[in-house]
Amino acid sequence: MADNDMIVVNGGGSRAGWFLAGAFAAAAIVAGFLYADGYFDRSTGIELKVDTSKIEIPPE
Repeated sequence: MADNDMIVVNGGGSRAGWFLAGAFAAAAIVAGFLYADGYFDRSTGIELKVDTSKIEIPPE
C-alpha cells in the first residue's frame, strides 16, 4: 500500500525578500506609468535661444 503520511515543509521565505519583491513591483508600476506618460522621451528637449542686439559705437 501507499504511504499516507505526508510531510509539508514550508520554506516561507524571509520578510525582507517579500518586502524587496513588493518594492520592485511598485517601482516597475511607477516606471510603467512614467513611460506611458512620455517622461522618458528624449526627443523633446529644452531649446535655449538668446537674441542679442548689436551695439555699434560711432567713430570719433
